[in-house]
Amino acid sequence: MILYPYPGSLNVNNNDSFLDKNTILAIALSIVFFIGWQFYVQEKYPPQEENKTQATTAVDQSTDNVEPSQPVVKTDPKPLNESTETRSEIQNAEENFVDFQGENLSFKISSRGMGLSDLKLIDYTNRQNENIHFGTSANKFGNFATLFKGQPVDFQIHKEGDNVFVGRGETPEAYFEKRMEFTESQYFARVSTKVQWKTGTRNLPVETYLGDVVQKAKKSMFLPAYEGTEFFNISEGSEERERINSEKSMKGTYTNVTLASIGSQYFAVALKDETSVLPNSQVLYDPESQIASTQVLHTAMDGKDIFEISYLAYMGPKKYDILREIDAHLTQMINYGMFSVLSKPIFSLLKWLYSILQNWGFSIIVLTILVRMLLLPINVSAFRSMKKMQKIQPQLKAIKEKYKDDAARINQETMALMKKEKANPLGGCLPMLLQLPVFFALYSVLGQSVELYKSPFIFWIHDLSFKDPFYVLPISVALLYFLQMNLTPNTTMDPAQAKMMKFIPLLFGFFMISVPSGLTLYFFVNTVFGIGQQLLLKGQAAA
Repeated sequence: MILYPYPGSLNVNNNDSFLDKNTILAIALSIVFFIGWQFYVQEKYPPQEENKTQATTAVDQSTDNVEPSQPVVKTDPKPLNESTETRSEIQNAEENFVDFQGENLSFKISSRGMGLSDLKLIDYTNRQNENIHFGTSANKFGNFATLFKGQPVDFQIHKEGDNVFVGRGETPEAYFEKRMEFTESQYFARVSTKVQWKTGTRNLPVETYLGDVVQKAKKSMFLPAYEGTEFFNISEGSEERERINSEKSMKGTYTNVTLASIGSQYFAVALKDETSVLPNSQVLYDPESQIASTQVLHTAMDGKDIFEISYLAYMGPKKYDILREIDAHLTQMINYGMFSVLSKPIFSLLKWLYSILQNWGFSIIVLTILVRMLLLPINVSAFRSMKKMQKIQPQLKAIKEKYKDDAARINQETMALMKKEKANPLGGCLPMLLQLPVFFALYSVLGQSVELYKSPFIFWIHDLSFKDPFYVLPISVALLYFLQMNLTPNTTMDPAQAKMMKFIPLLFGFFMISVPSGLTLYFFVNTVFGIGQQLLLKGQAAA
């Protein structure tokens, strides 16, 4: 695609060569742009504060379970203060846990804030074949814990049905009733919290906690790591994405938040707000504890006695179909980059191919060929434009010799000749630039789709989302690229250019070493197709 030269590109010295200065410049700019774009994505939202915060401490947790009791939730929230437990009994109660085991999720609901501890995805494992976890015992609070004035509300938890849990709590300022309804076969819960104020101030924020441990990201030689942790918020209707640097503290505030999440490349915990009053959120990362947290703050604005908070709690993979079915806003957590308008239809096509072939690797191969076929008219147009420029090279050279002391006249005569012959000097480079959005859209799809996570291809490739363990594809791509460059040797290239061109395949091979094998497979097929296309166009030109 954009990184591979086209046959017959403009060269003032040799009509058979495509390795002219313009093509070399285009190749270099493409590589620089590609690498720079990666760093731009990582550094787009720089840390707002470098001061380290005090490390969070582990919380002693009891494994005692709360015995299920009769339902206590009522549609009218006013009886919140009619609980049989006294405030002192609730506040002095020992931390207890209620277990939940579904088809896809397992966790413990803590009496401290009704947060989810030991949250585990049953059907997804990490690279070490351990279940994916959100948060650890080092987290100060469980995910989706309810906090008031910075501390978890102590709840007496009751079980209502198989998947519904209700808790009642009390502070000096208010009574709390929290309801969490889970589904056994999905990755989300619907949560509502009713707050009944007692006396005094009624605009104190009620906080919901999200947190996870940030692992140190492994970086490749040329690019930032693909896998990492990020904060994601939809604030004031705009996406705000901050990638976490595991060595730097971070702190920030967002207003009018409709979605807040903490996630890795493929998995996330998220809160989709459904309250009438939009909350704010505060994000914090402490490198000493390696805990990243988001606190979503709901504040009552009407001064009424009763304030109700409701939201959708998600904890699972960033799988497009799952997220869209639950709530379309959740799909925005998937980082398709600046070319998402192209990435989504490309991903839909890839999924359709998988539904037929039942192998993501073969689906990538067919997708690559289809994209190359779609762009073939652009490549043919570029080839014809280059041939026209080659045809008038002797005349251009004569103009330069004739008016060598008059630069203005050279430009005037050159433009007149190109207009007469209908030749465009940008005809070769422009198609390469037009392919950039398609290339980056494909790159985002193959690099961000959890569907490829730990998906096998054939032979030695057991995970298309991970690098080639034996580097067969990166080496093959580098060799094919070298072959493609040498199909039409340039005997007039100066020594500096020749050395540069010999170095590019090696550079590209090193670059591909840490790239997920699904992406490397795409480059491999793309290069093979490019060589075939180059030979075909050269044959037609010779005829």
